[in-house]
Amino acid sequence: MRRITSSVAISLLAMASVAQAATPEDTIKYRKAVMETMAGHIAGISMIFGGKIEAQEYLLSHAEALAAAGDEVGKLFPAGSGTGKTEALPLIWQEGDGFRKAAETAKTSTAALRDAIKGGDKAAIGKALKSVGDSCKGCHDRYRHKD
Repeated sequence: MRRITSSVAISLLAMASVAQAATPEDTIKYRKAVMETMAGHIAGISMIFGGKIEAQEYLLSHAEALAAAGDEVGKLFPAGSGTGKTEALPLIWQEGDGFRKAAETAKTSTAALRDAIKGGDKAAIGKALKSVGDSCKGCHDRYRHKD
C-alpha cells in the first residue's frame, strides 16, 4: 500500500511539473485560442438568436461552451505571459484588481447568458447577450492593443 501511495504521489508531482512547464508562447497561443472560441460562440448565438440561422438546437450548447470559456478568462493571463506576440497590454498585470474585476464580469455575464437561454425568455436572452458584448468590449478597450 505504501509503495502504491508513493507511486501515486510521484506521478502527481510529475504531472504538476509538466502542467507548470508552459512557455509564455504556449500560454499566449492558448489564450488566443480561447478568445477566438468565445468570439465564435458569441457569433453563433447572435446568428441563431437573431434569426439568421435556423439552429435552435445548438443555441444552448454554444451558450454552455461560452460560459465555460468565460469562467477561464481570469486564468488566461498568468504572470510572465505579457511578452512575445500578444495583443494584451501591460495594464493587465499593472492593474491586477481592475483586470480581475473585468474577468469576473466576463464570467458572470457569460453564465447569465447561458442561464437566460436555458430559461427561454427572449427579452432576458437579448439583455444577457448585450451584457456579454459590453463585457468583452469593456475589457478589450482597456486591456487590448487597438487594431
